[in-house]
Amino acid sequence: MKNLKKLVCSLLVLAMLVPMMSVMASAADLVNLYDLSQVKCGTPQSSADSDPKYNANYYCSGKIEVKPGDVLTFGPVMTGQGYYLTVYTETGSVLIQQVKYADCKKVDEFHPGTEIVEWTVPEKAASFRMATAQLFYDSTLITKNQSFKVADYYAYMDKNNINIDYLRTTTTAADKLVNIFPKSDKVFEGRADASNKEVASGAYRTCPMVPVKEGDIVYFGAAALDQGYHLALQDANGNGTTTVNKNYMVQYDVIGNGFGIYAYRIRPGTAYVRVVGATGVYDDGIQLATINQPFDAATYIKMFNITLPGTVESTSPLKGKTMLFMGDSISYGSGDGVSPFRTGRAWAGRIADWTGAITTNASVGGAKVSFQRGDDNWVYSQYVPHQNTKFDIIVMHGGVNDARHNRTIGALSEGKDEATLKKNQPTYAGGLEWIFYNVSKTNPDAKLFFIANHRLDGHSTGHAKDMSAYFNIAKAACEKWGIIFIDLYNNKELNDKLETTTTKYLPDTLHLNAAGYDIITPYIISALEAGLTAPVEPETTVAPETQAPETTAEVVTEPATEAPVATDAPATEPITEAPPVEKGCGGMVASAVAVIALLGTAIVFKKKD
Repeated sequence: MKNLKKLVCSLLVLAMLVPMMSVMASAADLVNLYDLSQVKCGTPQSSADSDPKYNANYYCSGKIEVKPGDVLTFGPVMTGQGYYLTVYTETGSVLIQQVKYADCKKVDEFHPGTEIVEWTVPEKAASFRMATAQLFYDSTLITKNQSFKVADYYAYMDKNNINIDYLRTTTTAADKLVNIFPKSDKVFEGRADASNKEVASGAYRTCPMVPVKEGDIVYFGAAALDQGYHLALQDANGNGTTTVNKNYMVQYDVIGNGFGIYAYRIRPGTAYVRVVGATGVYDDGIQLATINQPFDAATYIKMFNITLPGTVESTSPLKGKTMLFMGDSISYGSGDGVSPFRTGRAWAGRIADWTGAITTNASVGGAKVSFQRGDDNWVYSQYVPHQNTKFDIIVMHGGVNDARHNRTIGALSEGKDEATLKKNQPTYAGGLEWIFYNVSKTNPDAKLFFIANHRLDGHSTGHAKDMSAYFNIAKAACEKWGIIFIDLYNNKELNDKLETTTTKYLPDTLHLNAAGYDIITPYIISALEAGLTAPVEPETTVAPETQAPETTAEVVTEPATEAPVATDAPATEPITEAPPVEKGCGGMVASAVAVIALLGTAIVFKKKD
């Protein structure tokens, strides 16, 4: 009798728990809380009953009622989207302004960055409104206590005749693909903004206006995944309506090396689209954009005969080392625009590919070592976002832009006190010491290197033809601060190979092309490997044994500009923190489950009673 009572108690507790648990449901049983008739363009306001705040890149659901302990499963969502839910109390006031990706649990994945997630309703919550990316305005699925995965989602949408082709990775035969972004003199060197105004920039290429209609799907690649702009939309009159970044598109497939293929479904009111591509991809003739013709990475790679670097089988002591690179456009790789690598690969990317090192290239075109009032591009600024990250190796580079702009060389300070160092920032020597001081202080365990640039004998701006005074003081600064000096400037063998008086490897007399980076990188690798155990003296930097892979790089003649800047998700309203959640259904569920387990154990082991 005692055991029977325990069993009855357990069953009662279980009966209480079942309504609160999210159970897997078939597509036929799924109940979608996302009522399309109540969906409006915009994002939730601060009241559950107020109209959405207009935002062309989002759609807002109607008010959906819930109770604490309910488990909401919803998707598709983009991990880069600003937020998903705004949650309200019974009185309609905001309980949680923004439920973000970090607050949710991943259930399944369509593609990298596009997922199905779940979220448990907290105490005091009575309703919510969902902000979904415009792309999913008619294909969002929200369920309550009914979990579902990608296959269930597909079945539900197919049953309801909703187009979700942009979520299925299929491909069109290469000979059938029609490229709306071929190389042409009509392509603009720059990007189009939200008003369809053209903004000149060497980092981008933008195709002319291409007619589209609502529901069309634009596929394009190779898209640089950290690029700031990808599409510009226009209405029937050619007026710009908005720009589209990565947070409003599906990453359809992954190519590699920071490249992917995006898919975007054309929204209502759009008559034309302009695709924005990365300079290097377009200039290499491998930019592909289509309308309603999906293509995957395998098709793209085969179509353009692209070879991607595989896993490095390296015996280099650099393998697995974390490395940070700082510097100007030469360190960034502004002239390095050959497929399949985006601009910005330079020696940092090659070192990663050829040695197995883990590299971060923070370099920015135009950066100077010296800092003067009004400067907004300083090598030291590249280090600030990374100063709390520990690296095994940090490689600094700079001086070309100081020499080109005739910046004062200055002299080294007598000591190492911060006040004096800060005072000397306007000179090349002072700026270099400020960088060395801060890097040494915040990354004391890292091995530090400085690269003196190769010669630029064909470049006539400022002191670029003779940078010896700049690099002599740089060498002295390295000796003072214990930095390993990699002297490419006085390496005759390297400079002869680069033919620095010609444009063979320096098409604009300043920036290396891909073939030039293939020549220079092994010298840097050799110096880095030697420097892991002992400093590399300038006169001992010899021809390296490390062999660069063969390259079919074409000579790229375009001068470089600044690196593309990734654009984050759109600004959202300030976060209003939810009040502390008291122990409620979540705690009760956990406690009840534990009780059931204990009671079950008691019943089994007390059976003889």
